[in-house]
Amino acid sequence: MFGDRSYFEEFFRVVVMLLELAIKNFAIIDEISLSLVPGLNIFTGETGAGKSIIVDAVNLLLGGRAPSDLIKSGTDEATIEALFDISRGIETKKKLESLGFETKQDELVIRRVISRTGKSRIYINGGLATVSTLEHLVEGLIDIFSQHEHQTLLNEEIHTDILDELGGHRIVRGEVYELYSKWSRLKKEIEEAENTNAERIKKEEFLRFQCEEIDRANLEPGEDGRLEEERKRILNSEKLFTCSEEAYEILYEGEGAVIDKLKHIQNRLDEVSKIDPSLVDAAKSIERAFFELKEAALMLRGYASRVRFDPERLSAVETRLEEIRKLKRKYGQTIEDILSWRERMERELEEISNYEEKVEHLKGELDKVAPKLIERAYELSTKRKAASEKLSAAIEKELGEVGMKNSRLSVEFEEKPISGRGLERASFLFSANPDEKLKPLSRVVSGGELSRVMLVLKEVLARVEGGTVLVFDEADSGVGGAVAETVGRKIKNLSTGYQVICITHLPQIAKFADTHFRVLKTFKHGRTQVEVDVLDKEEKVKELGRMMGGLKITEKTIEAAREMLKFK
Repeated sequence: MFGDRSYFEEFFRVVVMLLELAIKNFAIIDEISLSLVPGLNIFTGETGAGKSIIVDAVNLLLGGRAPSDLIKSGTDEATIEALFDISRGIETKKKLESLGFETKQDELVIRRVISRTGKSRIYINGGLATVSTLEHLVEGLIDIFSQHEHQTLLNEEIHTDILDELGGHRIVRGEVYELYSKWSRLKKEIEEAENTNAERIKKEEFLRFQCEEIDRANLEPGEDGRLEEERKRILNSEKLFTCSEEAYEILYEGEGAVIDKLKHIQNRLDEVSKIDPSLVDAAKSIERAFFELKEAALMLRGYASRVRFDPERLSAVETRLEEIRKLKRKYGQTIEDILSWRERMERELEEISNYEEKVEHLKGELDKVAPKLIERAYELSTKRKAASEKLSAAIEKELGEVGMKNSRLSVEFEEKPISGRGLERASFLFSANPDEKLKPLSRVVSGGELSRVMLVLKEVLARVEGGTVLVFDEADSGVGGAVAETVGRKIKNLSTGYQVICITHLPQIAKFADTHFRVLKTFKHGRTQVEVDVLDKEEKVKELGRMMGGLKITEKTIEAAREMLKFK
């Protein structure tokens, strides 16, 4: 389905290009696949042939509503699929990455499936997506100009952006945005600091109380473990004394003491080892045991002499342990945790104590930023108003060339509180007749007028902008003759900075096509079908002849069509 990009190399200003559009089981279309080219893609055909269905399909790729009645009769689902070249679409690539989609081979593939169950599935580079995700991704990618379709130029929110683009205000606009962002951040930080001043004082007092409470305890790492051991010894002092004293008596002092018996055994073994030397080792072992047990007995006597039940010391130990337990309940499970908490509170106190110094610093920064912001905002405002005059003059001149000589376009500015977008909001006002009041562009109701206004506006903007795909659905409505020729030439001019798809009934416009598609509705095998053919040079002449001559196409009509193609 997907074609090559060799055509694109000369179109350096075109950022995103629609390469392929595939439509299946949509409205009266069975299945068509269109390979679109840079420049001007023209679609012609009889009224009712299905040309506008292609625009309806493109609109679905922009997140448009997908009712099930758009599915061709006898089928369960319709599919619209588009392939875009985004090799130069830096912003589109960023959006894809931020939304979590892959950027495969500098391509964007959007696929939308409509089911009779009412569910619509959307795929972006193979991954499932929501309508809101799709709308965010394709915003600014395609503009459709017709009476009822999606049009970004009718969105007043971007009129200020258009003026800045036209006037070349990007640098000063960027400065205003950066300065406002910094000013807002500083102001917010100061307000938050001042609003929380009372809380800050309370918090400082509380932190100091906690630090002092921990400091008064004079904790030592491991102290609680040592105290627990001491408490256990005091509580069991009687048992410890009895055990050690009894052991000493058995080993050393009592009747039949172990030491005495070992001494007797040692003497006997020394005596008999002279008879049998193999008993020498046993005698030496008994001798070692004698001295070790004697040393152990003396140690037990010393231990017993030191064991005392000291109720005052027990009370002091338990009081200290309870103090440590209270601190643990507040600040941590161990003494080490408590001391770490104390360090964190100390650091927080340092930050709080620097509060006034910090606020003064922030206010100083704010005083530096504010005048710069106001200066740049007024500079931007002045530039915008100058650009609006140039835009109005240029648009009115161009409108005269497309049969709207008495039309006027003006820019209305509404003052607003300063923001990252400046001091005002811009709105385009339009009047098609001298006796009519200027009114918002979005309230222009004539489809033909609307398309031509958008065409002219886009042509003016194309001198500084470029980059999107433009779709004109019967921009020739209400025009003819020399005006139609002018409209066609303007659309052709646009195609040097944009990729343009145009549906037309006028040969004066169709003759400018870089690629000419003919849409034909047929009835085969009991079914209505739509065919789209790419016309070669001779077929293009015949199609222009049909558009010029109606039902009966004569040699003179064909000759006139050939002559028309010479002058474009």
